[in-house]
Amino acid sequence: MTTQTELMLATTAVLHNAQQLTTLSNEGIGLVSLDDLIATEIGIHPLVFTQQHILSDTTQQALQQKIADQYGQQTVALAEYYVAMLTELLVAAARQQGKAPLKVQLAGANAGCRRQLLGAELESTEVNPLLGLRGASLYTDIHYKTSFALQCEAIKRARAAVGGNTIELVVPFVRTFSEAATMIDLLAEQGLCRGANGLKVHMLCSVPANALLADTFIHYFDGFVADVTQLAQLALGQDFANAILHYRVDTQNDAVMQLLKMLLAVAGSASKECDIYYDAISQAPRLQRWLMDHEVNTVIC
Repeated sequence: MTTQTELMLATTAVLHNAQQLTTLSNEGIGLVSLDDLIATEIGIHPLVFTQQHILSDTTQQALQQKIADQYGQQTVALAEYYVAMLTELLVAAARQQGKAPLKVQLAGANAGCRRQLLGAELESTEVNPLLGLRGASLYTDIHYKTSFALQCEAIKRARAAVGGNTIELVVPFVRTFSEAATMIDLLAEQGLCRGANGLKVHMLCSVPANALLADTFIHYFDGFVADVTQLAQLALGQDFANAILHYRVDTQNDAVMQLLKMLLAVAGSASKECDIYYDAISQAPRLQRWLMDHEVNTVIC
């Protein structure tokens, strides 16, 4: 396992919580994680907005108390609470970013992450959440369509508040070309048409197939964001949550670098962006040198 070394690359941050907005004055926001903002600032499971009526009485009371804490005695519908909170966070992040575009990763975490939220009693059990209902497959699921529409509404409001082309989208976990096409259509149905009012839509490359078939995937998107950790996990069959196997984790493996090379080459040929996202880049000196050799000077971490 590598140890932390002096960072040779410039970095931008992933926005996980609102508190970071007071501490990132000298560091740009490379990526906004809606999953993390929902978890840290809202804390409500996305299915609650469509199935609130079947929640337990205890959860119902907790929801009402959460809204009362935010708005006082004012009556606010649960869906409006969710949209307004997300909009406020995105507007604050975009304004801090200034003229630089703000890349917003759509919420689409795995079931394991969603189980930490209020109302998680609505979440069905998955045998392997890492490979289950997440990303593009989540948005097309009938149970999640309403919550997807609500996050799109928040993004539309935020874009209107700060100026259209300031906020860009990043779609996570796209497995196939069919899912890529479906995502562009779903966004368009929600009023987020790729190309309209300068809207750019990028793909978070988490699956090795994204790199292997990058020359086709690039036609559906305006660029890539390569998730090094996820690519390594799926390319090498690694279980990062298993402490017993921790010594085998290797994001600097040649297979991972080959996948990154494919993504960078295709994006470069298409004159589109390919950002590198790796939160442990300071522990990967070999990868740092490799990225610099391939003219990558900034990493999202």
